[in-house]
Amino acid sequence: MVACADDVLWLRTKHRIVGSLEGSHPANPLQNNYFGLPLFLMPEETALLIERDAICIEGDKFEWPQSERDQLRFKLFKDLHGRGFFVTQGIKFGGEYLLYPGDPLRYHSSHIVSLVDHGQTVAARELITLGRVCTAVNKIRLLSSWNPHTDHITHITLN
Repeated sequence: MVACADDVLWLRTKHRIVGSLEGSHPANPLQNNYFGLPLFLMPEETALLIERDAICIEGDKFEWPQSERDQLRFKLFKDLHGRGFFVTQGIKFGGEYLLYPGDPLRYHSSHIVSLVDHGQTVAARELITLGRVCTAVNKIRLLSSWNPHTDHITHITLN
C-alpha cells in the first residue's frame, strides 16, 4: 500500500507502475467513479520493484511468487513491462493483464493478455469466445505462454 501522492507519481513516471487506487475522496465519500489514495500494488508490481531495489517492504516480509502459476505470471509481467507497456489487472475483460501503450490516464488499453500453459491445446470454441470479447471491446487478445525449454515467453495475437 502506498499512501503518499509523491510516491504514487514517482512509481508511475519512473517505473511505469500503475497499481490501483482504492481510497474514497473526503469531499464525496459515497461516489465510486473515482478513487484516491491509498494505492495498492499487484504482487507482480511489488516483486518487480523489490527485484530492482526500487522499494523496500516495511513490517511483514513480502513472499511472492509462491506457486508455479505465480512464477509464470511474474515472468509474463516482467516480459510485458520490459517491452515498454504499462500493465494493469485484466480480470475486467477475462484476462491476466491489460496492456497500455502509454500512461493509462492518457491511453486506452490495446491488448487483453491471457496466460496459456505451454503445449496446452486451446479449443476452437474458446478461441472464438476470446476473439468475440476482444472485438466487442475493441482490443487485441494476446495469448502468452512460457516455454520451459527455451526459458522465453511466446506471444500470439488474436484479432
